[in-house]
Amino acid sequence: MGGGAAVGGASSGAAAGASGGNASTAPSTAVATTSTVCTGTDGLTTRRVRRLAEREYANVVNDLLGATAAATVASTWPSSDELTVGGFDNQDADLYMSDSLTETVSDMAAAIAAAADPTTIAPCATTGGSTACLQSFISSFGAQAFGRPLSAAELTEYSTMAATGTTSATGTDYATSVRLVVEMVLQSPYMIWNTELGPTTLTTASTQPVPLTQYEIASQISLLLTGSRPDATLTAAAAANSLSSTAGIQAQVQRLLPTAAGQASLSRFVGGWMEMGSLSTVPKDPTIFAAFTPAIATAMQQEYNQFVTAQLNGGSGTLSDLLTGVSTGIPAALSAIYGTDLQANGTLNTAHRKGILSLPAVLTYTSSDTNSGPVERGLLVRVGLFCQPVAPPPSTLAAQIAATAPSGDTAAMTTREQFEAHTTNPVCAGCHSGFDPIGFGMEDMDGIGRYRTTENGLPVDASGALTGTDINGTFTGTAQLSALLAKSADVQQCMVQHFFSFAQLRDPATTDQCVLNDWSNQFAQSGGKIAALVTAQVANNDFIYREDDR
Repeated sequence: MGGGAAVGGASSGAAAGASGGNASTAPSTAVATTSTVCTGTDGLTTRRVRRLAEREYANVVNDLLGATAAATVASTWPSSDELTVGGFDNQDADLYMSDSLTETVSDMAAAIAAAADPTTIAPCATTGGSTACLQSFISSFGAQAFGRPLSAAELTEYSTMAATGTTSATGTDYATSVRLVVEMVLQSPYMIWNTELGPTTLTTASTQPVPLTQYEIASQISLLLTGSRPDATLTAAAAANSLSSTAGIQAQVQRLLPTAAGQASLSRFVGGWMEMGSLSTVPKDPTIFAAFTPAIATAMQQEYNQFVTAQLNGGSGTLSDLLTGVSTGIPAALSAIYGTDLQANGTLNTAHRKGILSLPAVLTYTSSDTNSGPVERGLLVRVGLFCQPVAPPPSTLAAQIAATAPSGDTAAMTTREQFEAHTTNPVCAGCHSGFDPIGFGMEDMDGIGRYRTTENGLPVDASGALTGTDINGTFTGTAQLSALLAKSADVQQCMVQHFFSFAQLRDPATTDQCVLNDWSNQFAQSGGKIAALVTAQVANNDFIYREDDR
């Protein structure tokens, strides 16, 4: 059954949004402006059709067919077609359908369909199945996959294709027909792509914002908070036009936020904000960091996940909690990493350990494979937490590194001493003076997050400095830096920018400033609650309207 054509004849994202995707019997579209701050086309994203990330596609498959089918997606989807940009895997401009991915999805759909159990996914009281059961399955399976009801034309087309499953002497084989439907749906453009186009027939002037349909709004909510298509409750709300008001949308957000999927979505945002990846992929020189074993990496990941979940606190957690909270329930394997920082009563020494930056996972991920990575850590804070751009390295970087390499035996130097040439050499200082002094202030932690006061038999200098921010000043050590960052309005506003990218699937533009200001104000008024970023977004025009591209 491999290589089947997509229903509707659409073969690209543009085609996916041009016909059947909005031709269903959708209820009314969005209503009046919901934001009290930004009006018109402020901050609106252009109408678009965007491909689901592999993670989202796998989640939909899991909802449709279960964990085994979803695991097939995870093991089959080519990693070369998935990019993490700015920490996030859902950025619209970087999600496309290559020829190889198209072929992979086709073959994968056939394999998943062949393994599907028709008696489980399409049960029928009639022995051997019936036309009525098949029609019911097509309607429900397609609607769940696409996030909207199938149009009459789509239902007819799928039914006609399913009827080709004539493998028995007596006519159509029900099991084969069900599997054909599964295969066709899994490679349909309406499964792979998400539309944000509004109604098929636009009644607004071309200069006016285009309201999304109720089902498109439902998918907006669901993909943001669950990474999948809408559940039955959200779909019913769309069918009942309940998403035509801010109150109706907020009710669904408040329902989904506390769920495991909702909390996982917020955790994924935090991971993107910190540009964290899997600890299992971190390269470390085993001759320098012999203690960094697979078991330690697993324990670090476990602690990181626990910490983020605990600080999010079901949606009421704040930015300050993330920056100054203290890890608890530390895996026993990390006792060798924490050393004396892990006290006899199981608590951490908060003079050294405070906030997400002090977690061994973060310190390990943001350091070099051979040292503590003051450059990498400084860039994390300067670029990632303050959103202050840094010029790319010059084309002559290799020659400059060679020219500024420390002379003598580096084994008789601290990491800081080896890197201080960056800030003393005029060629390097123009850029490095903006972030190296921050990274130097985290030198109390080595490349796998162990607290230290000496290195190579020499005292460690962990004094650092912040410049060009709203909290300029000196500090010593990672914990002091974390406490300063928690007081910064600049860091708070930067987090809003990251959330904009996470939620809007694109980088902010100049025209988005009104929206960013609005979200920043609501974020600040909430005391920095992470969940407030979600509620601020869904209350703005940009959530339910798109800029007309006609």
